[in-house]
Amino acid sequence: MDKDIPQDNSKQDKIYWHEAFFAALQLELHDYKDVLTFEDEHQLSKEALKMDVLIIKKTADVKIDKNIGRIFRNNNIFEYKSETDNLSIWDYNKVIGYAMIYSAFEEIPTEDISISFVVTPKPKKLFGHLINGRGFGVEEVSNGIYYIKGDTFKIQIIESKRLTAEENVFLKNLRSNLTKTDMQEVFEAYRKYGILEKVNIYINRVLGANQSTFEEVIAMFDVAVSNIILKQFEKDGTLDRFRNEEREKGLEQGLEQGLEQGLEKKARETALEMLKDGFTPDKIARYVQMPIEWVQSLKN
Repeated sequence: MDKDIPQDNSKQDKIYWHEAFFAALQLELHDYKDVLTFEDEHQLSKEALKMDVLIIKKTADVKIDKNIGRIFRNNNIFEYKSETDNLSIWDYNKVIGYAMIYSAFEEIPTEDISISFVVTPKPKKLFGHLINGRGFGVEEVSNGIYYIKGDTFKIQIIESKRLTAEENVFLKNLRSNLTKTDMQEVFEAYRKYGILEKVNIYINRVLGANQSTFEEVIAMFDVAVSNIILKQFEKDGTLDRFRNEEREKGLEQGLEQGLEQGLEKKARETALEMLKDGFTPDKIARYVQMPIEWVQSLKN
């Protein structure tokens, strides 16, 4: 997996995004969870020779009818690059090498292995090298998904930011520059998959990386809906996990503070409108779930 990070701290980037990417893939392929096995790193020998990539094993003769999985064989290697890191020819060669070693150690035919690279910046220089230097073909088979034609393995490069929310909301939004629309897509996905434990890791990372946008989106919701979201995050442990991570990284502001700021802003706007419409402070306090003294201070 990629260990380079935008802020000159490779260890922190891996902690921050690696588990979320692992969760995002499981969510994207949730409909096939009964026939896929996900491995986060793979040990090749007793001497602990490990490939620093993610492996998805397809254990049944089932066709994956999902855009990122149509290339799948029974063994599928994934390499993830952080959002500002380019996929170089050396990165490409490294994973091809991993795949060759994996084939040899596990005695798996090369035709039964696929390789997927997930990137944010389009690797234009790599594409040029593969086409002009190696004589390979590069075909965009759907939005943001490119097949490499002519190499030893079946290979796809996934440009995550060009994926659609309809098909790949989790991979598309695994970054730190989300818009309010992107964040709303994440919330909708969370409502759908919130019962799954793996969503907690994903939502934790994405909200933490997009805190200001998150506060704006929370403020757009009805107060009652915002409180439901907050209670859900408290119930599933998202706030506790984020709090612990922020403490370990030495950051002062966390998800909880962002939630509170967004909720109070929306509550204030709602309360002022209700005061103008003649509602009593007691009724307003019950609706926005704030102390009556707080409402009275607005009235005064």
